[in-house]
Formats: sequence, C-alpha cells, structure tokens
Amino acid sequence: MEQQLAAIFRAVFDLAEGHDVRNVRQVNHPAWDSLAHVSLVGAMESEFGIEVDVSDSMEITSFDAALAYLEAHTG
Repeated sequence: MEQQLAAIFRAVFDLAEGHDVRNVRQVNHPAWDSLAHVSLVGAMESEFGIEVDVSDSMEITSFDAALAYLEAHTG
C-alpha cells in the first residue's frame, strides 16, 4: 500500500523516482494546490477502490496522513 501511495504522490506532484515522499506536506510543497489535492484524492480513490468523503479529504495534508487514512479505510 505504501509503495502504491508513493507512486501516486510522485505522479501527482511530478517527483523523481527516488524522491522521499514522506516529507511531502501541503504546507511545504508549492505544487500542492487545490487542483493537485483533488487529483491526489481521485487517484487514491481509483487505485484503492475507496470513496473519500469531502470532509475527510481535507485531513489529507501529507503523505503520512494519506497513508494513515488508507490504513484506516481499506481492508
């Protein structure tokens, strides 16, 4: 799951393959704007077969938060 999510982060934020995605946070990554956020959540939904509630999506503000969300909402 973590590797799949890392691949999503790299694709959405146009990061190099070796980039440490654990440091990517909404507050410190200039490419993380509202459109990128929607793309990230959509990619997570598609990849993991889940539906992220809008209010929950606002809590996904870092790689770690996204991973914690997936761990709590996937089987």
